[in-house]
Amino acid sequence: MGFAGADSKQGKADAAAKKEKPTWTKIRGKYYDVRHFKHPGGNVIDLFLGMDGTSGFDSFHGHNKKAETILRALPVMKTVPENVPKQAEGHPEELAKYLKKWRDEGLFEPVPFQAGAYGGTIVALICLSVYMAPQYPVLAGLLVGTCWAHCGFLQHMGGHREMGAISFPWQHFFEGLCKGGSASWWRNRHNKHHAKTNVIGEDGDLRTTPFFAWDATLAQQVPDWSLKTQAFTFLPALGAYVFVFAYTVRKFAIAKKLWFEVFLMFAHYGVFALGLMASGASLSAGMTYYCTGYAWQGIYLGFFFGLSHFAVERVPSTASWLESSMCGTVNWAGSSAFAGYISGFLNIQIEHHMAPQMPMENLRKIRGDCKAMAKKFGLPYRELSFVDAVVLMMGGLWKTGQEVSERCTSYRTPLD
Repeated sequence: MGFAGADSKQGKADAAAKKEKPTWTKIRGKYYDVRHFKHPGGNVIDLFLGMDGTSGFDSFHGHNKKAETILRALPVMKTVPENVPKQAEGHPEELAKYLKKWRDEGLFEPVPFQAGAYGGTIVALICLSVYMAPQYPVLAGLLVGTCWAHCGFLQHMGGHREMGAISFPWQHFFEGLCKGGSASWWRNRHNKHHAKTNVIGEDGDLRTTPFFAWDATLAQQVPDWSLKTQAFTFLPALGAYVFVFAYTVRKFAIAKKLWFEVFLMFAHYGVFALGLMASGASLSAGMTYYCTGYAWQGIYLGFFFGLSHFAVERVPSTASWLESSMCGTVNWAGSSAFAGYISGFLNIQIEHHMAPQMPMENLRKIRGDCKAMAKKFGLPYRELSFVDAVVLMMGGLWKTGQEVSERCTSYRTPLD
């Protein structure tokens, strides 16, 4: 199944939506009036206005009894609203059935031993990198950059609440103190990525312009010279792009008055400064160490994220959770535990998008069920080798860059 013409259809849908924004969402067969509802998790609920939000609710709030109580308190519309978009039938019910099955099997229970061992190893390696910094600042920087990337993977676990009661403290520790970022900024952006995976204009992780593009629509926002060379500049540029994120994150935290998270950012700098001074690192060695690490984490994170998302097809906003999870993601080396830990389990993205709150170590256990759902509804289940995933991602950059550039050149050439 594909979404041919999704970009143009989505543009028409967006234009229609701007005229009159719906004030309802459909959950488990009921139409809820949410015009006066202030969602505790932010404006991610807006992405489900005017359509079925059942799978989004079940996937984001399956852990939360309070969310069920809030849902029951919302007013239910007595009549079916007008202009209900046509969406795939049976998808929310099928996913709900499997989510219950996985909960009954205990697959959503935290796995503290594995997660603790993973996190402890990364913290120990960060300490080792600080110790190495005076003599080998570049090598130590590459090590700490790798560790910061894995701090990103570890905080990802907390942000999805897979650590149970300690999820948010866990996320603040790895994202704030260890990495110098903002847990709230990440949740605000990442929840929308899950809600509207690979939907242009709604999935913030597709905002790679004006630097790169994997599809003709976004390529219009990238200069021709950049498109022609993007297959070669992609990885190095990720190291620079992460510094742009640093500014965005800090601006967000201050604008939202997230003072605890701002404190953690300053504490992050303080801890590393004290550690480098204690290890005997000079100012130049310390700066080389930190900047190398910061750039390398951007390359590491961006590379592994891109393997699973960037080169696959874009989907319309009205796609079901099953459709966006299957069509907007791809697995690579999904049976390998080693590949899982190296990539922070970004190699099992289909399963992660189906059950975002499931501990990463359990995702391999539901591959058979996800394949069965894909087969039942005629959806793709794409699983590649690591090499094939790299070829798909980098080849997508090259193909898009060359095709769009050729069309632009042809358009500008005077007719004979």
